Amino acid sequence: MLKPKMVFTVLAVWFFFHIIIFWLMNPMSVEALIEGEKGQMSSRTLGYLSGSLCIMVGVIMVLLRDLDITRAKRVLLGIGISLVITDILIIMTNNAAASKFPNEQMLQTPLPALGIWIAITIYTLYVGVTAEE
Repeated sequence: MLKPKMVFTVLAVWFFFHIIIFWLMNPMSVEALIEGEKGQMSSRTLGYLSGSLCIMVGVIMVLLRDLDITRAKRVLLGIGISLVITDILIIMTNNAAASKFPNEQMLQTPLPALGIWIAITIYTLYVGVTAEE
């Protein structure tokens, strides 16, 4: 459970899961929230690009599973620091959306998802620091 290979697997699954959000759920939420055709088009495009980037990150995570322990720890620390920045951005955008549009829950990342992001961040950093051969 505390091996880098497992962390890379968890990260891959998490990013592959986001394909559902960005490719399947994105068109529905865009149509529900955005009225103008230009806004819908640009939002859908950004969603599809985000989904494509999630595929790329997921594939990279799968390919990193075979790294030796020293390199894997270094990569996990880099990923963990990047995830901390991502967590901060999610919290900031949630707070901004909640204060500006308090009745629009769809504009915020759901709290369970935020909890998973934070848990994965802690898991990644912990294994990146403590993993042994």
